[in-house]
Amino acid sequence: MWTIELIGSIDGQSHYSPKYVGELLNAGPQALALGSDFVGRPCTQLYVNNTDVIKVRTELALPVDKARAWLQQALHNEQRLRVHHPYKTWLLLLTPSGECQVGSICPRLYPVNTALKSAADRRHNLDLLMAVFKLYLNLAKTTGHKLDEGLSNFAFSTEGDMYYLDDEYYGWDDFTAFAVMLGVYIRTYHWFDNAFIEELGHKLQVLVETIFPGTHSHLTIAAHLQTVFMPNADKEYLLRTLIGSLRHHPPKTPPAAIVETAPPAPKVVRRPANGRFFALLGDIHANYPALNCVLDYLAAERIDQGIILGDIVGYGPDPKECIQRLQDSTFHIIKGNHDEGVASGNTPSSFSSSSKAVIHWTIGQLSADERQWLSELPPFIKQDDWYAVHGAPMDADYFYAYVYIMTYQDNLDYMQQNGLALCFHGHSHIPGVFARNRHKDSHETGQTVRLSTYQQALVCPGSVGQPRNGRQEAQFAIYDKEQQQVTFIGLPYDNAPVIAKLRQFNLPEELSLRLLNGR
Repeated sequence: MWTIELIGSIDGQSHYSPKYVGELLNAGPQALALGSDFVGRPCTQLYVNNTDVIKVRTELALPVDKARAWLQQALHNEQRLRVHHPYKTWLLLLTPSGECQVGSICPRLYPVNTALKSAADRRHNLDLLMAVFKLYLNLAKTTGHKLDEGLSNFAFSTEGDMYYLDDEYYGWDDFTAFAVMLGVYIRTYHWFDNAFIEELGHKLQVLVETIFPGTHSHLTIAAHLQTVFMPNADKEYLLRTLIGSLRHHPPKTPPAAIVETAPPAPKVVRRPANGRFFALLGDIHANYPALNCVLDYLAAERIDQGIILGDIVGYGPDPKECIQRLQDSTFHIIKGNHDEGVASGNTPSSFSSSSKAVIHWTIGQLSADERQWLSELPPFIKQDDWYAVHGAPMDADYFYAYVYIMTYQDNLDYMQQNGLALCFHGHSHIPGVFARNRHKDSHETGQTVRLSTYQQALVCPGSVGQPRNGRQEAQFAIYDKEQQQVTFIGLPYDNAPVIAKLRQFNLPEELSLRLLNGR
């Protein structure tokens, strides 16, 4: 005979009796099978009838007092999270052999992973996925926790309400696991096609903007998706479609199988690129002469790989020209806080009065398409061997926090804890490297810094358009991937036309003075 103690339910009401629980336990456990309605860890036992499911956690071998305390804490947490069925009731069980176990009982629901095996009702399947996303993202927003992303952990009732089945939840990771989850779904379900993915991406973007208003979270998801693996060209195309839907730009190139039947594209003649060198440009700030100076130098050196570390606009008088020049470049480009301010029209209190004035002026200089292009820039880029962000790697908003003498150690700690060795950033306008070697931190400001001697390195190339280290030059850096070193470069250019335009447009005089004294 089982001895059953009912600890409590999510909604605080009584839904089951010990006698009923005992009868279901005595019927014997359900076999678990991957891909079936009933999956779980080998240490989990399920007892099932037509209406209810008991889950016993056999791995939790605890004395009665500790088991009861564990159950009361689990119930308290789940009442706070509110992602489980309200009837879910935690149980303290004594087996016929006298062993103490913990378990729970809740109504039998319909697993999402089973429902999605069939493509018979795509509209219903889309609704199910959106309900999973809503449950998952609302929890992240309200509590800072995330759920286990496997679809076998989600199930729905006959009324269509979505619930979480697992007992575990984790710390929120800013959409990293969520993006991986999306990739798993694309790889798993053979019936996913371009039309379904486009609609999924559109609905997901609306949902994310509703739950996380005023942020760029849909672009964060798109950026994480860039690193997700796909096994073939068709699946890769679906992934690109999802990324494009989140960015409002579905891909125009069909999968390779279709491309083969199309006429060949005209040849584009390019100068051979030197793949060894990688350019780092940051904080252009609408300074077109400075940008041209740097890009012309890189072209002469045959360097066509690199990254723009944000803040294309702001402060300077040539936002349209800078955007148009970079739209034709082969560089990665991420978003800075001034780009976000111009794209959204929002200027947080962290912006100075002169910054706000130029942002509002810039909005009037750009077309809707140019502002849209700014809005769709990713907030970060992560590759196998480097990470790039405008502001600071540990900043959840990506482009407001600074890396400087008061914060660099915290950012190096963050990199070390998250397995990041190399981070490129802008925002401070000060060229140099904050680095860690066996827990000894330093600030390196030489012309060339060898990075191979450090476990973590934060590299800022300085500012192309508005340097702040006392120099009147266009500043940038070149990363030598072969030698694992970064070289800082400052090029002289004529800033008189920039200052003349600033004054012509009646922009704050302090911006002209900054260019004159490099501060």
